Amino acid sequence: MNFKERFLALLHDEQGAELAEYAVGVALLVAIGIVVYKVLGDAINDSNSGTAARVGNAVKDAGY
Repeated sequence: MNFKERFLALLHDEQGAELAEYAVGVALLVAIGIVVYKVLGDAINDSNSGTAARVGNAVKDAGY
């Protein structure tokens, strides 16, 4: 098989393209996961901070 035939066979081989598509899909899912984690993490942190403040105020109001 000469160089031209090998090159044309490489161009027609789609096995590497499938792997690249999977890699792009996984990268996209990871990016979405990071964004969701950041947004929900901030919301959960804000909620917990509010709860901690209410508990602290309740302790102070009870005289402890």
